[in-house]
Amino acid sequence: MTKKSHLHSIVLTLMLTTNMAFSAPLEQIVLDGNKRVESETILSYISIKKGDEFSDDSCDIALKSLYATGYFKDIKVNRVGQKMVVKVEENPIINRVIFEGNNKIKDDVFEEEIKIKQREVLSPFKIQEAQQRMLEIYRRFGRYNATVHPKIINLTNGRVELVFEINEGDVTNIRKIVFLGNKSFSQAALEEILKTKVARWYRFWASDDVYDPDRFTADQQELRKYYYDRGFPDMRIVSSQAELTPDKQDFFITFTIEEGEKYTFDKPDVTCSIPKVSNDDLKKMLIVIEDHPFSGSVIEASVTRLTNFLSSKGYAFVAIEPVVKKDPKTKKAKVTFEIKEGPKVFIEKIIIKGNDRTRDYVLRREISVHEGDSYSSDKVKHSENQLKDLGYFKKVEVQAEPGSAEDQAVIVATVEEQPTAEIQVSGGFSTLDGPLAQVRLGEKNFMGTGRYISTEIGVAKRRQDFSATLVEPYLLDYNMSGTFSIFSTRSTRFQTFTQKRTGFSVGVIYALSPFWSQSWNYNISFEDIKNTVKNNNISPYLVDQKGQNVLSSISHTIAYDVRNSSSKPSAGHRIALTTSYAGLGGSIQYLQNSLSGSYYKALSNDVTLILKGEVGGLMKVQKKIRAADRFFLGANSFRGFEYGEMGPRDAINKEALGGTRFWTATAEITFPLGLPNEFGVSGAVFTDIGSLWKVGDSRTYVPDPAGMPNQRIRREIMNDKHYTRVSVGAGISWDSPFAPISIDYSKAIKRKKQDNEQKFLFGFSTRY
Repeated sequence: MTKKSHLHSIVLTLMLTTNMAFSAPLEQIVLDGNKRVESETILSYISIKKGDEFSDDSCDIALKSLYATGYFKDIKVNRVGQKMVVKVEENPIINRVIFEGNNKIKDDVFEEEIKIKQREVLSPFKIQEAQQRMLEIYRRFGRYNATVHPKIINLTNGRVELVFEINEGDVTNIRKIVFLGNKSFSQAALEEILKTKVARWYRFWASDDVYDPDRFTADQQELRKYYYDRGFPDMRIVSSQAELTPDKQDFFITFTIEEGEKYTFDKPDVTCSIPKVSNDDLKKMLIVIEDHPFSGSVIEASVTRLTNFLSSKGYAFVAIEPVVKKDPKTKKAKVTFEIKEGPKVFIEKIIIKGNDRTRDYVLRREISVHEGDSYSSDKVKHSENQLKDLGYFKKVEVQAEPGSAEDQAVIVATVEEQPTAEIQVSGGFSTLDGPLAQVRLGEKNFMGTGRYISTEIGVAKRRQDFSATLVEPYLLDYNMSGTFSIFSTRSTRFQTFTQKRTGFSVGVIYALSPFWSQSWNYNISFEDIKNTVKNNNISPYLVDQKGQNVLSSISHTIAYDVRNSSSKPSAGHRIALTTSYAGLGGSIQYLQNSLSGSYYKALSNDVTLILKGEVGGLMKVQKKIRAADRFFLGANSFRGFEYGEMGPRDAINKEALGGTRFWTATAEITFPLGLPNEFGVSGAVFTDIGSLWKVGDSRTYVPDPAGMPNQRIRREIMNDKHYTRVSVGAGISWDSPFAPISIDYSKAIKRKKQDNEQKFLFGFSTRY
């Protein structure tokens, strides 16, 4: 053996001996310093156990594992022979988490957002994480110069109080928005479409003049859509910057735009691989018009119409791809809609997000598809409209996302809650009653269950009303709404009589089809009518209604409704036929019918045409028809006239008697007033036309003061024949930050001399 080989053997032997010495079995783990943390807990985090191979690496691994628990402020792990000695210094326990200096954001918001809780072990990492999260919350509210400083106050027995000292600072507003490269549209026009607004004195109630990164991102999409819908398919945003001033008081926002060329539509085309479907029929569904400006929204609407048409023909699973080919020379864009029959897709599951208050089942019962159903874009869109019509949510979005397999889809309904409790205050002024007011307290989504409750009180010189209503939208878990109401009224409608009415009503309404509905209602009331005038100058048409009566009636309504919204419609129409019969017991008998209809059409994005009409008739069954049961018009039902003060009257004392026949028609146009959309101010012009006639009892006789003692003459009625009345007017409504407010001014331009006018009508309501 050479001298060199002998040396290598010695080194190898020493290395093996050393390795054996440092990796011998572990004999014992010694713990020191732990007071609250159980020894078993510490040992569970140390991967090595007695009898395992023990080395210096084992100490490093144990050290890292124990630090990762967050239980300890300091840890030392040493090897003493074949023993592992672990010495720890425990982190204190948090006695309380205190927030100081926060006035704009409440404690419970922070408590929910940060991960530090009372009686937890203090962790420096969690403190830093909580500090950053709190700053993020303040930035979300536009306070970029807010500061948060954590402070630890030591108590006895290893406890501490964690205090976050907060300086909220001022709101960081948007000082200026600048557009560069916009040649076709003005600065003002582009600013108008953004959700982000420049700070102005009149926006003291709003928060959209505060920088929000999510809103800033959404604004970029709005800009693209604006250009894309107005003939600029190549528009792109070169850069978008939100710069914070050094003092963190303001933001300057800059959008650099490259508009591209403006295009118009070429003649559209359709290619379809589905057999037995005519291309000519498909082309009729397109709203792409040659030579009109290119518009992405028009293309999307055409795809929707094609999808709905094919779905109605039984082809629910189709893939429609609009292919756009642009000719830079002619500035024409040809759109070809390529249609292929796609594979069947089924609903794997339905996910609901954002319903912090409203219970899941309230939303699920409005969704037209169920898990396991075949996918239908019509039903998904209908579900979105149904959720919007509830009025519970500020935003609603229902979308289909890919499922776990190619033939599976997940329906995701995302909502944003909004206040559903309401205080509505309405008022007016009439020449006879003077001021009149009505207050209604309501909750459309009681405790998140979808139930509706309301209480209403009305006060005027000649009328006082009280009512309370409960609506169960899904009675007994059926798609049938149930209503229960109690009411009490006191009125002196006829000046010479006081009428008190107390009772209750119950009713149900249910759908016969997606557009047809039917309702039934039963009403019973106990009435007491007394004479308040001690003279003989009372109309004989009113005298016979004195005394106590019981009104027991049932009514039926069938309605057809294809409006795009039940709360704020801008398209579609509704027709309803109602029949009421009084005589199910009680002392009052009559048969009443009415037919009403409404039509809505958007003349442009912000201008809507509204047409309404109603006709009604009242027939006696056995007894005379009382004045209290006749029709009366005015105020909201016929603007320009005081309620109950138009139509037939007693020829002698001029008392209004109501009528058994009526019709009304309304034409109205609502429009913006040229102010920024954020003001929420709109105007309206309208005309109301109609008539009220035929008291129904023209054979009332009274003693003839100039005749023989037993001689009686007929008491005449004036204005008892059909006579068309007309009013015109204008109104302003303001969706103010405090409450929607409306003021109408109307003038009767065709009326009878005895009709009383009411020119102003004021309305106010608020949500909380």
